[in-house]
Amino acid sequence: MIRAENSAVFPSQAKQIEKDGEIMKRAISLFTALIIILSFTSCGLNKSAVAVESVSVTDCAGRAVEVPADPQSICTLCPYTGMLITVLGFADRVTSTCNNVARSNLLNEIRPEIGNAVVVKNSGDINAEEILNLNTDLIFAEKGVLENSDQLAKLETMGIPYVLIGFETLEEQFEATRVIGNALGVPEKAEKYIEYFRNIIDSVKEKSSLITAKKNVYHSVNEAVRTDNKGSYCDLWIELTGALNVSAQTDGLRVEGNKSYTTLEQIYIWNPDIIICNEAMVDDYILSDPKWKGLDAVINRQVYQIPIGVTRWGHPTSIETPLAIMWLARLLYPEIYDYDIDTEIRNFYKEFFSFDLSDEWIEAIKDGNNMRTPKTNKAGE
Repeated sequence: MIRAENSAVFPSQAKQIEKDGEIMKRAISLFTALIIILSFTSCGLNKSAVAVESVSVTDCAGRAVEVPADPQSICTLCPYTGMLITVLGFADRVTSTCNNVARSNLLNEIRPEIGNAVVVKNSGDINAEEILNLNTDLIFAEKGVLENSDQLAKLETMGIPYVLIGFETLEEQFEATRVIGNALGVPEKAEKYIEYFRNIIDSVKEKSSLITAKKNVYHSVNEAVRTDNKGSYCDLWIELTGALNVSAQTDGLRVEGNKSYTTLEQIYIWNPDIIICNEAMVDDYILSDPKWKGLDAVINRQVYQIPIGVTRWGHPTSIETPLAIMWLARLLYPEIYDYDIDTEIRNFYKEFFSFDLSDEWIEAIKDGNNMRTPKTNKAGE
C-alpha cells in the first residue's frame, strides 16, 4: 500500500507562502490599476486619434481657419458676433462672451442663457484661463486683435481655433455675416439676414429721389462731441436716408484711434436741423445744458435718442442698423417714408429672434433708456 506523503507545512514554508501571497496581491493590485489607467488613456487617445469633423472658413482678415463642424462651447469676444450668433440659433452654446453682449437687457430677456455666459473680455483684456476652463472649441474675436500683440499672443497660445470678425462698411458687414454663418454651418440663415438688410436699403433708395431739400444732421456717438468722419460705418447708413451728415463734410475732426471728435464751437457753425444721439441720456444733456441752447435743433426740440434694442441701433457693431435706417428716414422725411416703426420693430424681432415683443418693450426700445446695464469699468468700449 502506498502511504500518502505528510501534508504538514513547516514554519519556514508557511512564511514563504505568506510572502508569495503578498507578492501576488500586489501584482493583482498593480495590474488592476494599470487596466484602469490604460482605459482612461485609451479614451483620451481615441478622442484625439479620431479626426474631429471640421470645416475651413476664410475670416475677415483673410485667414483660412479650420473650425469644428459642430462647436459645442463658443466664445464671442466681439459684440457683433455675440448678437448675430443668437439670430443664427447658437445662443445656448455661448459659454463666454464680452462685456458689451452681457450688458444687453433685451438680449438677456430674449435668450436668458446668455446670462450664464462668463464675461471673459472687459475693456480689451482677455481672460485666457477662463476660456480654457470652459472647454471652448471655437472663438470669434475682433479683427483689431491683429494690432494688439498681447491679445493676439493669448489667442495663439490657447490653441483654440479663432475666427476674426470686423467691418467698416455695410458691404463688409454682409461679408462678416457670411463668415459667421459659414463657421457655424448655417449659411442660409446668414443670407436671410443679409437679404432683409439689402431690401431695406433698396426700399430707402427707391424713394430718395423724392427728397427736394436735404436736412442737416449731427450724430453724437457715445459722447456729445464725438461723431462720424466721412466714409465711416455710421456716415454710410445715415447718408442712405437722404440726410446731410454735417461732421462728414469737414476735415477738422480730432481723431484718437478709431474715434473722431469735434467741438461745440464747430457744431454751432454747422447749426444742424436735427441732432441724433446713440447713447442714452445724451439727448437730455444737450437739451438741458445752457451751452447748447442757441442751436436751432435745441431751440426747435429736434434732438433725439436713437432707439436701443439688443444693440444701439446703427452703432458700428449693431445688428439693428436696418431699423436705424428706417427710423431716421421716417424722422427726417415723414412725407416720403411711411414706415410704421412699431410694426417694423415687432416684425424684426419676431423674424430674427423668434421673440414676440410686448408694447412695453417696443416703447422701451424707442426710449432707449435703461436698455443696457451700466458699465462697472472705464467707459468707451
